[in-house]
Amino acid sequence: MDIRLLLGESKYIEYKRDYTKTLLKTVSAFANYHDGHIIIGINDEGKIVGVDNPEELRLSIENAVNDTVIPRPYFEIEEATYENKKLVILKVYKGDHTPYTVDKKAYKRMDTSSVPVDRNAYEELILYGRNLSFETLQSNDQKLSFQILEDKIKQVMNIQYFSDDLLITLGLKSHGRLNNAAALLSDNNPLESSQINLIAYTDEKVLQIKDVQRLKNISVLKQFDICMDFYKKHINISEFITGAYRETVEEIPLVAYREAVANAIVHRDYSSNVSLKIEVFSNRIEVVSPGGLPIGITKYEYLEGRVSIPRNRIVADIFLRLKIIEKLATGIRRIKEYYQDYDVKPQFEINENSIVVILPKVNRPQRKDFREVSLEEYELNDQEMLIYRLLESRENLSRSEIEFELGLKKSQTIELINNLRKLNLVLQIGGGRSTKYILKK
Repeated sequence: MDIRLLLGESKYIEYKRDYTKTLLKTVSAFANYHDGHIIIGINDEGKIVGVDNPEELRLSIENAVNDTVIPRPYFEIEEATYENKKLVILKVYKGDHTPYTVDKKAYKRMDTSSVPVDRNAYEELILYGRNLSFETLQSNDQKLSFQILEDKIKQVMNIQYFSDDLLITLGLKSHGRLNNAAALLSDNNPLESSQINLIAYTDEKVLQIKDVQRLKNISVLKQFDICMDFYKKHINISEFITGAYRETVEEIPLVAYREAVANAIVHRDYSSNVSLKIEVFSNRIEVVSPGGLPIGITKYEYLEGRVSIPRNRIVADIFLRLKIIEKLATGIRRIKEYYQDYDVKPQFEINENSIVVILPKVNRPQRKDFREVSLEEYELNDQEMLIYRLLESRENLSRSEIEFELGLKKSQTIELINNLRKLNLVLQIGGGRSTKYILKK
Protein backbone atom coordinates (compact mmCIF):
# COMPACT_ATOMS: atom_id res chain seq x y z
CA MET A 1 0.00 0.00 0.00
CA ASP A 2 1.24 3.50 -0.82
CA ILE A 3 1.87 5.14 2.57
CA ARG A 4 1.15 8.56 1.05
CA LEU A 5 -2.54 7.66 0.99
CA LEU A 6 -2.48 7.78 4.79
CA LEU A 7 -1.06 11.30 5.12
CA GLY A 8 -4.46 12.96 5.35
CA GLU A 9 -7.57 13.82 3.36
CA SER A 10 -7.25 16.15 0.40
CA LYS A 11 -8.92 17.06 -2.86
CA TYR A 12 -7.69 13.71 -4.18
CA ILE A 13 -8.11 11.46 -1.12
CA GLU A 14 -11.22 10.80 0.98
CA TYR A 15 -11.54 8.67 4.12
CA LYS A 16 -14.66 6.73 5.13
CA ARG A 17 -15.28 4.88 8.38
CA ASP A 18 -17.83 2.64 6.68
CA TYR A 19 -19.45 2.39 3.30
CA THR A 20 -22.35 4.83 2.87
CA LYS A 21 -24.09 6.11 -0.26
CA THR A 22 -22.39 9.50 0.14
CA LEU A 23 -19.29 7.75 -1.19
CA LEU A 24 -20.95 7.74 -4.62
CA LYS A 25 -20.90 11.56 -4.76
CA THR A 26 -17.12 11.44 -4.43
CA VAL A 27 -16.96 8.80 -7.18
CA SER A 28 -18.85 11.25 -9.41
CA ALA A 29 -16.48 14.10 -8.48
CA PHE A 30 -13.33 12.12 -9.24
CA ALA A 31 -14.71 10.72 -12.51
CA ASN A 32 -15.72 14.21 -13.64
CA TYR A 33 -12.49 16.08 -12.86
CA HIS A 34 -9.47 14.03 -11.76
CA ASP A 35 -8.28 10.66 -10.44
CA GLY A 36 -8.79 10.06 -6.74
CA HIS A 37 -8.77 7.49 -3.93
CA ILE A 38 -11.50 6.65 -1.42
CA ILE A 39 -10.21 4.63 1.54
CA ILE A 40 -12.74 2.78 3.69
CA GLY A 41 -11.66 1.89 7.21
CA ILE A 42 -10.40 5.27 8.47
CA ASN A 43 -12.56 7.42 10.77
CA ASP A 44 -13.10 11.21 10.73
CA GLU A 45 -10.11 11.75 13.02
CA GLY A 46 -7.84 9.96 10.55
CA LYS A 47 -7.47 6.90 12.79
CA ILE A 48 -7.24 3.50 11.10
CA VAL A 49 -10.07 1.33 12.41
CA GLY A 50 -10.26 -1.22 9.62
CA VAL A 51 -13.26 -2.98 8.08
CA ASP A 52 -14.94 -6.32 8.58
CA ASN A 53 -15.59 -8.65 5.64
CA PRO A 54 -13.58 -6.70 3.05
CA GLU A 55 -14.61 -9.09 0.26
CA GLU A 56 -18.29 -8.46 0.96
CA LEU A 57 -17.64 -4.71 1.16
CA ARG A 58 -15.83 -4.71 -2.20
CA LEU A 59 -18.79 -6.41 -3.83
CA SER A 60 -21.26 -3.93 -2.30
CA ILE A 61 -19.24 -0.93 -3.52
CA GLU A 62 -18.80 -2.37 -6.99
CA ASN A 63 -22.54 -3.01 -7.34
CA ALA A 64 -23.45 0.44 -5.98
CA VAL A 65 -21.10 2.26 -8.36
CA ASN A 66 -22.23 0.23 -11.37
CA ASP A 67 -25.92 0.67 -10.56
CA THR A 68 -25.96 4.32 -9.44
CA VAL A 69 -23.25 6.37 -11.20
CA ILE A 70 -24.27 7.20 -14.77
CA PRO A 71 -22.46 6.61 -17.08
CA ARG A 72 -20.43 3.87 -15.45
CA PRO A 73 -16.97 5.21 -14.50
CA TYR A 74 -13.71 3.31 -14.64
CA PHE A 75 -12.54 2.28 -11.17
CA GLU A 76 -10.50 -0.33 -9.32
CA ILE A 77 -11.04 -1.80 -5.84
CA GLU A 78 -8.34 -3.44 -3.79
CA GLU A 79 -7.69 -4.55 -0.22
CA ALA A 80 -4.75 -3.48 1.90
CA THR A 81 -3.49 -4.32 5.36
CA TYR A 82 -1.98 -1.68 7.61
CA GLU A 83 -1.24 -2.08 11.33
CA ASN A 84 -2.97 -5.47 11.15
CA LYS A 85 -6.21 -3.83 10.02
CA LYS A 86 -7.97 -4.38 6.71
CA LEU A 87 -8.70 -1.42 4.43
CA VAL A 88 -10.63 -1.25 1.17
CA ILE A 89 -9.27 1.24 -1.38
CA LEU A 90 -11.40 2.48 -4.27
CA LYS A 91 -9.45 4.23 -7.01
CA VAL A 92 -11.58 6.24 -9.43
CA TYR A 93 -10.13 7.44 -12.75
CA LYS A 94 -11.12 10.64 -14.51
CA GLY A 95 -13.44 9.73 -17.36
CA ASP A 96 -14.00 11.10 -20.86
CA HIS A 97 -17.78 10.71 -20.92
CA THR A 98 -18.76 13.47 -18.52
CA PRO A 99 -20.94 14.35 -16.71
CA TYR A 100 -20.88 11.36 -14.33
CA THR A 101 -24.01 11.76 -12.23
CA VAL A 102 -25.62 10.38 -9.08
CA ASP A 103 -29.39 10.85 -8.96
CA LYS A 104 -29.09 13.22 -11.96
CA LYS A 105 -26.54 15.48 -10.19
CA ALA A 106 -22.86 15.87 -11.04
CA TYR A 107 -20.32 16.54 -8.32
CA LYS A 108 -16.89 18.12 -7.91
CA ARG A 109 -14.33 18.25 -5.11
CA MET A 110 -14.08 21.37 -3.00
CA ASP A 111 -11.12 20.86 -0.67
CA THR A 112 -12.04 17.62 1.16
CA SER A 113 -15.77 17.64 0.34
CA SER A 114 -17.81 16.60 -2.69
CA VAL A 115 -20.44 19.18 -3.73
CA PRO A 116 -22.88 19.51 -6.65
CA VAL A 117 -21.65 21.54 -9.63
CA ASP A 118 -23.53 24.67 -10.73
CA ARG A 119 -25.35 25.03 -14.04
CA ASN A 120 -22.36 26.48 -15.94
CA ALA A 121 -20.03 23.74 -14.75
CA TYR A 122 -22.63 21.09 -15.62
CA GLU A 123 -22.93 22.45 -19.16
CA GLU A 124 -19.13 22.51 -19.48
CA LEU A 125 -19.02 18.85 -18.42
CA ILE A 126 -21.62 18.02 -21.08
CA LEU A 127 -19.54 19.71 -23.77
CA TYR A 128 -16.35 18.05 -22.54
CA GLY A 129 -18.06 14.65 -22.66
CA ARG A 130 -18.98 15.29 -26.29
CA ASN A 131 -15.44 16.47 -27.07
CA LEU A 132 -16.84 19.97 -27.61
CA SER A 133 -16.41 23.36 -25.98
CA PHE A 134 -18.31 26.65 -25.96
CA GLU A 135 -16.09 28.05 -28.71
CA THR A 136 -16.88 25.15 -31.06
CA LEU A 137 -20.65 25.67 -30.83
CA GLN A 138 -22.36 27.28 -33.79
CA SER A 139 -22.56 31.07 -33.56
CA ASN A 140 -26.03 32.60 -33.45
CA ASP A 141 -24.75 35.29 -35.81
CA GLN A 142 -23.57 34.02 -39.21
CA LYS A 143 -23.07 37.48 -40.77
CA LEU A 144 -19.64 38.21 -39.31
CA SER A 145 -16.78 40.27 -40.74
CA PHE A 146 -13.09 39.66 -40.08
CA GLN A 147 -11.15 42.73 -41.23
CA ILE A 148 -9.11 42.95 -37.99
CA LEU A 149 -8.21 39.26 -38.15
CA GLU A 150 -7.41 39.54 -41.87
CA ASP A 151 -5.06 42.50 -41.31
CA LYS A 152 -3.24 40.68 -38.48
CA ILE A 153 -2.84 37.50 -40.53
CA LYS A 154 -1.47 39.35 -43.55
CA GLN A 155 0.93 41.30 -41.35
CA VAL A 156 2.23 38.44 -39.18
CA MET A 157 1.74 35.26 -41.19
CA ASN A 158 2.46 36.71 -44.66
CA ILE A 159 -0.77 35.25 -46.05
CA GLN A 160 -2.19 37.51 -48.75
CA TYR A 161 -5.60 35.95 -49.43
CA PHE A 162 -8.23 35.68 -46.70
CA SER A 163 -10.91 33.15 -47.72
CA ASP A 164 -13.46 30.67 -46.43
CA ASP A 165 -10.82 27.97 -46.79
CA LEU A 166 -8.61 29.87 -44.36
CA LEU A 167 -11.50 30.18 -41.88
CA ILE A 168 -11.92 26.40 -42.08
CA THR A 169 -8.18 25.83 -41.63
CA LEU A 170 -8.17 28.08 -38.55
CA GLY A 171 -11.07 26.14 -37.06
CA LEU A 172 -13.52 29.04 -37.26
CA LYS A 173 -15.90 27.40 -39.70
CA SER A 174 -17.15 23.87 -40.25
CA HIS A 175 -20.00 22.39 -42.27
CA GLY A 176 -20.56 25.84 -43.73
CA ARG A 177 -21.28 27.45 -40.35
CA LEU A 178 -19.23 29.86 -38.21
CA ASN A 179 -18.69 28.99 -34.55
CA ASN A 180 -18.35 30.99 -31.34
CA ALA A 181 -14.58 31.23 -31.76
CA ALA A 182 -15.26 33.04 -35.04
CA ALA A 183 -17.69 35.33 -33.22
CA LEU A 184 -15.02 36.21 -30.64
CA LEU A 185 -12.52 37.10 -33.38
CA SER A 186 -15.00 38.96 -35.59
CA ASP A 187 -14.92 42.74 -35.94
CA ASN A 188 -18.23 43.33 -34.11
CA ASN A 189 -17.96 40.37 -31.73
CA PRO A 190 -21.63 39.75 -30.77
CA LEU A 191 -20.94 37.71 -27.61
CA GLU A 192 -21.95 39.74 -24.57
CA SER A 193 -20.00 37.33 -22.35
CA SER A 194 -16.70 38.55 -23.83
CA GLN A 195 -16.72 42.01 -22.21
CA ILE A 196 -13.54 43.36 -20.59
CA ASN A 197 -13.63 46.13 -17.98
CA LEU A 198 -10.48 48.24 -17.59
CA ILE A 199 -10.38 50.34 -14.42
CA ALA A 200 -7.63 52.58 -13.00
CA TYR A 201 -7.80 53.82 -9.40
CA THR A 202 -6.00 56.68 -7.71
CA ASP A 203 -4.69 54.60 -4.78
CA GLU A 204 -4.44 51.04 -3.46
CA LYS A 205 -8.21 50.72 -2.93
CA VAL A 206 -11.31 50.95 -5.11
CA LEU A 207 -12.63 54.15 -3.56
CA GLN A 208 -11.71 56.61 -6.31
CA ILE A 209 -11.74 55.78 -10.03
CA LYS A 210 -9.70 57.88 -12.44
CA ASP A 211 -10.26 55.98 -15.68
CA VAL A 212 -12.69 53.35 -17.00
CA GLN A 213 -13.00 51.59 -20.36
CA ARG A 214 -15.56 48.89 -21.15
CA LEU A 215 -14.68 46.74 -24.14
CA LYS A 216 -17.62 44.99 -25.77
CA ASN A 217 -18.75 44.06 -29.27
CA ILE A 218 -15.21 44.21 -30.63
CA SER A 219 -12.78 41.48 -31.66
CA VAL A 220 -10.75 39.90 -28.86
CA LEU A 221 -7.71 40.87 -30.94
CA LYS A 222 -8.70 44.52 -30.68
CA GLN A 223 -9.44 44.02 -26.98
CA PHE A 224 -5.89 42.80 -26.47
CA ASP A 225 -4.44 45.86 -28.23
CA ILE A 226 -6.57 48.24 -26.13
CA CYS A 227 -5.46 46.46 -22.94
CA MET A 228 -1.86 47.13 -23.99
CA ASP A 229 -2.66 50.80 -24.57
CA PHE A 230 -4.25 51.00 -21.12
CA TYR A 231 -0.98 49.75 -19.64
CA LYS A 232 1.02 52.42 -21.48
CA LYS A 233 -1.41 55.07 -20.27
CA HIS A 234 -1.20 54.22 -16.57
CA ILE A 235 2.16 52.50 -15.99
CA ASN A 236 5.32 54.58 -15.73
CA ILE A 237 8.62 53.69 -17.33
CA SER A 238 11.73 55.16 -15.69
CA GLU A 239 15.41 55.25 -16.55
CA PHE A 240 18.24 54.90 -14.02
CA ILE A 241 21.98 55.29 -14.40
CA THR A 242 23.81 52.22 -13.13
CA GLY A 243 27.54 52.69 -13.51
CA ALA A 244 28.30 53.40 -17.17
CA TYR A 245 24.90 52.19 -18.35
CA ARG A 246 21.37 53.53 -18.50
CA GLU A 247 18.75 51.03 -17.29
CA THR A 248 15.05 51.18 -18.19
CA VAL A 249 12.70 49.98 -15.45
CA GLU A 250 8.96 49.48 -15.91
CA GLU A 251 6.76 49.85 -12.85
CA ILE A 252 5.27 46.52 -13.87
CA PRO A 253 7.17 44.35 -16.39
CA LEU A 254 5.38 44.77 -19.71
CA VAL A 255 5.92 41.15 -20.73
CA ALA A 256 4.40 39.91 -17.45
CA TYR A 257 1.32 42.08 -18.01
CA ARG A 258 1.10 41.00 -21.64
CA GLU A 259 1.20 37.32 -20.66
CA ALA A 260 -1.40 37.79 -17.93
CA VAL A 261 -3.83 39.53 -20.30
CA ALA A 262 -3.28 37.06 -23.17
CA ASN A 263 -3.75 34.12 -20.77
CA ALA A 264 -6.98 35.63 -19.46
CA ILE A 265 -8.43 36.18 -22.96
CA VAL A 266 -7.44 32.70 -24.14
CA HIS A 267 -8.47 30.72 -21.04
CA ARG A 268 -11.49 32.61 -19.68
CA ASP A 269 -14.92 30.99 -19.55
CA TYR A 270 -16.98 32.62 -22.30
CA SER A 271 -20.06 30.56 -21.45
CA SER A 272 -20.42 32.59 -18.25
CA ASN A 273 -21.75 36.13 -18.70
CA VAL A 274 -19.18 37.65 -16.33
CA SER A 275 -16.75 40.33 -17.48
CA LEU A 276 -12.99 39.91 -17.45
CA LYS A 277 -11.64 42.68 -15.22
CA ILE A 278 -8.27 44.45 -15.29
CA GLU A 279 -7.75 46.84 -12.38
CA VAL A 280 -4.79 49.22 -12.09
CA PHE A 281 -4.02 50.34 -8.53
CA SER A 282 -1.27 52.61 -7.30
CA ASN A 283 0.79 49.59 -6.19
CA ARG A 284 -0.38 46.71 -8.44
CA ILE A 285 -2.43 45.41 -11.34
CA GLU A 286 -5.05 42.69 -10.87
CA VAL A 287 -6.28 40.60 -13.80
CA VAL A 288 -9.48 38.78 -12.82
CA SER A 289 -10.50 36.08 -15.31
CA PRO A 290 -13.96 34.44 -15.17
CA GLY A 291 -14.00 30.67 -14.74
CA GLY A 292 -11.80 28.45 -12.61
CA LEU A 293 -9.27 26.00 -13.99
CA PRO A 294 -10.24 24.09 -17.15
CA ILE A 295 -11.28 20.46 -16.68
CA GLY A 296 -8.26 18.19 -16.48
CA ILE A 297 -5.65 20.62 -15.10
CA THR A 298 -4.63 20.82 -11.44
CA LYS A 299 -3.75 23.91 -9.43
CA TYR A 300 -0.14 22.69 -9.21
CA GLU A 301 0.10 22.21 -12.99
CA TYR A 302 -1.28 25.70 -13.56
CA LEU A 303 1.09 27.38 -11.10
CA GLU A 304 4.14 25.52 -12.36
CA GLY A 305 3.21 26.38 -15.96
CA ARG A 306 4.17 22.97 -17.31
CA VAL A 307 0.82 21.82 -18.71
CA SER A 308 -1.70 23.71 -20.82
CA ILE A 309 -5.26 22.62 -21.49
CA PRO A 310 -6.77 25.70 -23.16
CA ARG A 311 -10.45 26.20 -22.46
CA ASN A 312 -10.60 27.90 -25.88
CA ARG A 313 -8.23 25.88 -28.03
CA ILE A 314 -9.11 27.58 -31.34
CA VAL A 315 -8.60 31.10 -29.95
CA ALA A 316 -5.36 29.96 -28.27
CA ASP A 317 -4.07 28.53 -31.56
CA ILE A 318 -4.77 31.78 -33.43
CA PHE A 319 -3.09 33.86 -30.70
CA LEU A 320 -0.13 31.52 -31.05
CA ARG A 321 -0.04 31.87 -34.86
CA LEU A 322 -0.20 35.66 -34.53
CA LYS A 323 2.68 35.57 -32.00
CA ILE A 324 0.60 37.20 -29.28
CA ILE A 325 1.56 34.25 -27.11
CA GLU A 326 4.87 32.50 -27.67
CA LYS A 327 4.07 28.95 -26.68
CA LEU A 328 1.27 27.21 -24.82
CA ALA A 329 1.97 26.40 -21.15
CA THR A 330 4.66 29.09 -20.78
CA GLY A 331 2.62 32.14 -19.71
CA ILE A 332 2.81 31.64 -15.94
CA ARG A 333 6.50 30.76 -16.07
CA ARG A 334 7.25 33.89 -18.11
CA ILE A 335 5.36 36.07 -15.64
CA LYS A 336 7.44 34.61 -12.80
CA GLU A 337 10.68 34.93 -14.75
CA TYR A 338 10.20 38.66 -15.35
CA TYR A 339 9.90 39.20 -11.60
CA GLN A 340 12.74 36.90 -10.56
CA ASP A 341 15.26 39.74 -10.11
CA TYR A 342 12.96 41.81 -7.90
CA ASP A 343 12.00 41.60 -4.25
CA VAL A 344 8.26 41.69 -5.00
CA LYS A 345 6.66 38.68 -6.71
CA PRO A 346 3.43 38.07 -8.63
CA GLN A 347 0.60 36.25 -6.89
CA PHE A 348 -1.90 33.78 -8.33
CA GLU A 349 -5.28 33.13 -6.72
CA ILE A 350 -7.11 30.02 -7.97
CA ASN A 351 -10.81 30.11 -7.07
CA GLU A 352 -13.71 27.89 -8.08
CA ASN A 353 -15.11 30.51 -10.48
CA SER A 354 -12.20 32.84 -11.19
CA ILE A 355 -8.44 33.11 -11.52
CA VAL A 356 -6.72 36.27 -10.28
CA VAL A 357 -3.20 37.30 -11.31
CA ILE A 358 -1.73 40.07 -9.14
CA LEU A 359 1.26 41.94 -10.57
CA PRO A 360 2.91 44.21 -7.97
CA LYS A 361 4.59 47.44 -9.03
CA VAL A 362 8.35 47.80 -8.92
CA ASN A 363 9.01 51.49 -8.30
CA ARG A 364 12.80 51.41 -8.39
CA PRO A 365 15.54 49.02 -9.49
CA GLN A 366 15.80 46.12 -7.06
CA ARG A 367 17.89 43.77 -9.11
CA LYS A 368 19.86 41.29 -7.12
CA ASP A 369 23.61 40.90 -7.30
CA PHE A 370 24.43 37.88 -9.41
CA ARG A 371 27.66 37.06 -7.59
CA GLU A 372 27.95 33.55 -6.18
CA VAL A 373 26.50 33.47 -2.68
CA SER A 374 27.84 31.07 -0.05
CA LEU A 375 25.42 28.89 1.90
CA GLU A 376 26.41 30.64 5.16
CA GLU A 377 25.00 33.94 3.87
CA TYR A 378 21.49 32.47 3.79
CA GLU A 379 21.62 32.13 7.59
CA LEU A 380 19.65 28.88 7.66
CA ASN A 381 18.49 27.57 11.02
CA ASP A 382 19.56 24.10 12.17
CA GLN A 383 16.49 22.30 10.79
CA GLU A 384 16.64 24.08 7.43
CA MET A 385 20.31 23.14 7.19
CA LEU A 386 19.46 19.49 7.96
CA ILE A 387 16.94 19.40 5.10
CA TYR A 388 19.45 21.07 2.78
CA ARG A 389 22.17 18.53 3.65
CA LEU A 390 19.71 15.64 3.36
CA LEU A 391 18.68 16.71 -0.16
CA GLU A 392 22.35 17.25 -0.99
CA SER A 393 23.07 13.61 -0.16
CA ARG A 394 19.88 11.99 -1.48
CA GLU A 395 19.19 14.06 -4.64
CA ASN A 396 15.36 14.10 -4.36
CA LEU A 397 12.89 13.27 -1.59
CA SER A 398 9.17 13.59 -0.87
CA ARG A 399 7.89 15.56 2.10
CA SER A 400 6.95 12.36 3.96
CA GLU A 401 10.45 10.94 3.38
CA ILE A 402 12.01 14.12 4.80
CA GLU A 403 9.70 13.86 7.83
CA PHE A 404 10.68 10.24 8.40
CA GLU A 405 14.42 10.82 8.00
CA LEU A 406 14.55 13.82 10.34
CA GLY A 407 11.73 12.95 12.74
CA LEU A 408 9.77 16.13 12.00
CA LYS A 409 6.05 16.84 12.07
CA LYS A 410 4.10 17.39 8.84
CA SER A 411 3.30 21.09 9.45
CA GLN A 412 6.86 21.73 10.57
CA THR A 413 8.30 20.09 7.44
CA ILE A 414 6.00 22.04 5.11
CA GLU A 415 7.04 25.34 6.70
CA LEU A 416 10.76 24.51 6.48
CA ILE A 417 10.52 23.39 2.84
CA ASN A 418 8.58 26.54 1.93
CA ASN A 419 11.29 28.66 3.59
CA LEU A 420 13.96 26.97 1.49
CA ARG A 421 11.86 27.43 -1.67
CA LYS A 422 11.45 31.15 -0.92
CA LEU A 423 15.22 31.41 -0.62
CA ASN A 424 15.47 29.80 -4.07
CA LEU A 425 17.47 26.89 -2.66
CA VAL A 426 14.95 24.09 -3.15
CA LEU A 427 12.81 23.29 -6.18
CA GLN A 428 9.56 21.33 -6.22
CA ILE A 429 9.11 18.80 -9.00
CA GLY A 430 6.04 16.75 -9.83
CA GLY A 431 2.62 17.27 -8.29
CA GLY A 432 0.12 15.70 -5.94
CA ARG A 433 1.26 12.43 -4.42
CA SER A 434 4.33 12.30 -6.68
CA THR A 435 5.75 15.61 -5.41
CA LYS A 436 9.49 15.57 -4.79
CA TYR A 437 12.01 18.23 -3.69
CA ILE A 438 15.51 18.77 -5.03
CA LEU A 439 18.24 21.32 -4.51
CA LYS A 440 18.18 24.09 -7.08
CA LYS A 441 21.42 24.12 -9.04
